[in-house]
Amino acid sequence: MRYYFVNQDMKDLVFDVEFRGKDCLEFSHEGNKSQLHLKKLAGKNYYSFDGIKWKKLTQLGANEVLVSHTEVYKVFRGFKPSGLTKGGAGALVTQMPGKVVKLMKKEGDRVIKGETVLILEAMKMENEIKSGADGIIKSVNVKEGQALEAGFLMIEIEEEK
Repeated sequence: MRYYFVNQDMKDLVFDVEFRGKDCLEFSHEGNKSQLHLKKLAGKNYYSFDGIKWKKLTQLGANEVLVSHTEVYKVFRGFKPSGLTKGGAGALVTQMPGKVVKLMKKEGDRVIKGETVLILEAMKMENEIKSGADGIIKSVNVKEGQALEAGFLMIEIEEEK
């Protein structure tokens, strides 16, 4: 499963996590792989990189916030929502390969922030891609049934000021 940690400057850290049994998981970040050992003690979860030094594990659900000593991160599991790209809230860019299942809006349509503009199938799940801003759809660069690679600009929204 892929996890995205997005800070307030919209920079992200991406981790791929795979469970290797009930008490071990493997995660990779920028090509570097590590194993993490897990154990439950007195109802609390702990982790260790070496099996000797253990630290308490913070439980996070989807779309929660993680605070470190220098940054605040929003945590997203599986995919990074549209509108969190360098293009701003008006640029809906694919974060992973997928297929356009249904277009809900067309060029020239008015949208409000949070309104679903298309359905994208990725990782065998249908994801509602929502507008990150109020505005008018400036361009639709996809059609139903089209397969997309990560980083493809699907829809541009001209934001209302």
